[in-house]
Amino acid sequence: DEAFTLRDATERMKLHEPQIMAEVQKVCDRALKEFAIEKALDDMVEAWAPIEFDVVAYRTTGTSVVKVSDECNTLLDDHIVLTQQFSFSPHKGPFETRITDWETKLRLVQEVLSEWLACQRNWMYLQPIFDSEDIQRQLPAEAKRFSAVDKLWRKTIKAVTAAPHVLTFCDDDA
Repeated sequence: DEAFTLRDATERMKLHEPQIMAEVQKVCDRALKEFAIEKALDDMVEAWAPIEFDVVAYRTTGTSVVKVSDECNTLLDDHIVLTQQFSFSPHKGPFETRITDWETKLRLVQEVLSEWLACQRNWMYLQPIFDSEDIQRQLPAEAKRFSAVDKLWRKTIKAVTAAPHVLTFCDDDA
């Protein structure tokens, strides 16, 4: 109806009455807080879009190592804390599954990075040792085990070089 105005709405719905106004204010406040959660979740996803692993050649090994930027670590820590805060919010209702899924994804990234960097440290320490033919002759069983790890390392580095996006790579079940 073209004749319908805001004044008509407030008078018919009695929005000017204190009890009704208080209820409308509550609904508006809740909607605003829910919107803030939704917006923050969208912003976090957007912030991760450009985050990639930095893969750099390692000595003369023919392979590389991964460097995780300070930006990635800071973003990860900040977003885990923020997501945890959302999970305790009384306004999380419409986004509860999304919050839980996002936190799970961030925790997975945190775990993958931690394990990967620990493995990388060990690989970087052992690689020059087992590269020596003398060591390979003296410790053939250990050299064979390291060779298997080295092949897996090189395969993983090749995969991350081809698809370096952090969230996608860490969440890949393959």
